[in-house]
Amino acid sequence: MTEQYLWSPKERKCLRLLQQKNTRASLLQIHAFMLRSALETNVNLLTKFITACSSAAALFVASDSVVGIHHARQVFDNRPHRNDTFLCNTMMKSHLGMRQFNESITLYRDLLRDTCFTPDNYTFVTLAKSCSSSLALWEDAAAYNVVIDGYVKVGDMSSARNLFEQMPQRDVVSWTSMVDGYCRNGDVGSARLLFDEMPEKNLYSWNAMVGGYCQNKQPHEALKLFHELQSETSLEPDEVTVVSVLPAIADLGALDLGGWIHQYVRSKKLDKKLNVCTALIDMYAKCGEIKKAKRVFDSMPKKETSVWNSLINGLAINGCGKEALDAFMEMEMKRFMPNEITMLAVLSACNHSGMVEEGRRWFKAMEVFSLTPRIEHYGCMVDLLGRAGCLEEAEKLIDRMPYAVNGIILSSFLFACSYASDVTRAKRVLEKTTEMEPWNDGNYVMLRNLYATERRWKDVEDIKGLMRQKGAKKEVGCSSIEVNGRVCEFVAADISHPQRGLIRSVLGHLLIHIKRQNTCTDENVNGW
Repeated sequence: MTEQYLWSPKERKCLRLLQQKNTRASLLQIHAFMLRSALETNVNLLTKFITACSSAAALFVASDSVVGIHHARQVFDNRPHRNDTFLCNTMMKSHLGMRQFNESITLYRDLLRDTCFTPDNYTFVTLAKSCSSSLALWEDAAAYNVVIDGYVKVGDMSSARNLFEQMPQRDVVSWTSMVDGYCRNGDVGSARLLFDEMPEKNLYSWNAMVGGYCQNKQPHEALKLFHELQSETSLEPDEVTVVSVLPAIADLGALDLGGWIHQYVRSKKLDKKLNVCTALIDMYAKCGEIKKAKRVFDSMPKKETSVWNSLINGLAINGCGKEALDAFMEMEMKRFMPNEITMLAVLSACNHSGMVEEGRRWFKAMEVFSLTPRIEHYGCMVDLLGRAGCLEEAEKLIDRMPYAVNGIILSSFLFACSYASDVTRAKRVLEKTTEMEPWNDGNYVMLRNLYATERRWKDVEDIKGLMRQKGAKKEVGCSSIEVNGRVCEFVAADISHPQRGLIRSVLGHLLIHIKRQNTCTDENVNGW
């Protein structure tokens, strides 16, 4: 309830009237008083009035009770506060109290469709009661799906699962909502178990699972499932499927499959879809085919800021810093407004190409665009300054940024300190990183290698002991390559690969060749 001490005398009088026992006539008089005094803008009074109408309606004779809830609903439908969650929950609960279960569910659907209403746990408790209290709704899967989808949206998978298990009949929408929910919440294992149990699957189900794998950084599984979709069903991938699978292709560098997807997109006339083209640009750029990414961009008749962002970022990660800034200037010239993602791509371009002055300039220019730098922008600047050897400036930026420093920024700065052989600063940074991320082996390894370069062998052993104490184990190296349309993965020290002997032989010959050219470092191939 709003602080009543700040209310006007008329507002306090209205509240007192609503708290007393009321009849239909007295409620109409109170409503008239609210309208005359312009009190309907007070959302707390309006909520109290709707509650009073529905509470009093329960005591009226049958005909009057309907009039009471009907009047409450009319007041609600003409409310000035369209999106207030408490007010909306009150109206749904009022329908529930009058055993108008269908009206409660229908109101929820209308609110989601027509307003910016944000449901909360109280919303779903009311909806669940409406479903379980009505025999008609008990058998209506659509009503349950509405509630399950709501629980999923707020991340309450336990309640969603309980309701799912109670359903007398589940349709493909029910199953897909659960699969999708387990994927927005990171539980891909549970999502896959449900997906495999589904009695029937449609394209939405497949898209949810493929997208879930991509969102949760499991690109191999995403591609395997995509191949299953093609080989084991008669379903045709749509634009959602394409946008879901392209990030996995980009992560693995599966360029042949990416090219096939692009051909498929053309054949199905999906190459004019903004989201599809943006995903294609991103895929080609991450696979190192920046010219193909640029061709997709140039072929688009209509462009938006998100498309420019993909191109600028693609140029940045391929080391084309100048071209990325040129694209940014062209974007500005064509009157597209940059957003936070644009500026992150611009700073990334400066970082990848070592353009320190340009980085400083565009970081400061965010103010001109009315953009507030996020922690990612600060992290990019710290990395840029650190790589350029501007350690003191980078450290000052960390100290004055309006965010708590995270492990990514500290690891980046530690790398810069190690690269500059600044042992004192690196040791100080490591102390902070071990507090924040004691399991991160990379941080220990950087300082250990720096000590080894300085021939400080006792310190090297101390770092090894600290790693054991903190339970940090060096992560196994891994790489992948696409050969004849098939993605092959290689893991350091792995002896299970069927062509291990041939791989060792080729690496051995390569090493001999490198030695003959007198360009060998002290690297070895112990992994094989």
